[in-house]
Amino acid sequence: MKKFALQSVGMSAFVVMALTGCGGSTGSTGSASQEATASPTPTAAKQYTNDELVELVKQIKPKSGKELTIASSEELAQENPMKALMSMFTIEPAECKDLATLGGSETLAGSTTAAGADLDAASGVMTMVTLTSGLDKQKLQDSIDKSGVQAEKCSKMTLSMSGQSMNVATEKFDGINTVPGTVAYKTEMSTASGAAQTTYMAYAIKEGVLISATASGKGADANGVATASDLMEQAAALIK
Repeated sequence: MKKFALQSVGMSAFVVMALTGCGGSTGSTGSASQEATASPTPTAAKQYTNDELVELVKQIKPKSGKELTIASSEELAQENPMKALMSMFTIEPAECKDLATLGGSETLAGSTTAAGADLDAASGVMTMVTLTSGLDKQKLQDSIDKSGVQAEKCSKMTLSMSGQSMNVATEKFDGINTVPGTVAYKTEMSTASGAAQTTYMAYAIKEGVLISATASGKGADANGVATASDLMEQAAALIK
């Protein structure tokens, strides 16, 4: 159950809407051009092990005051059930099928990673923070940029299954900016009946560590954004 909740953050309510008719996306940071200079080569960023990342995530405290539910690299690397679910949908434009999990947690090959999630029982909002290390900074940037191209191309999607359909719209979002260089996206999911939910995803790289945060649920506008911002800020402060 823990693994499913962590991997499907940003998708849980979305799945319920799809299957019952009651009715993410990934973000990107812009790739900065680098000019050759005569300055000394900067010191390589620390490469964190999986265990070290788990220990960092354990130090992050959500606004609820509870402990985060931790997922290790091994748990996150297991097959994401959202992929199987997404294969059941008819998605337009068809090329957007490649988004696979629409906000589910994905690991990068060769990386080290750890995540922590919190579910606010009162609001139903799920927030998650993920730390990824073990790769060259440019590889981290390239992976986000690739996701950004997909997010732009698939900013408007329609998903349908079993006679039900929903609209998914993604746009850049400026409300999560506590960590310098953060780029965030807002994804709104809605059905013809008027039911809807919102998912926010934010990304930043600090000292060679990719920090990502997600907030998802019907009440994400009210407190999910603030919680995600706080989780990112805490994570950045721990990375030296």
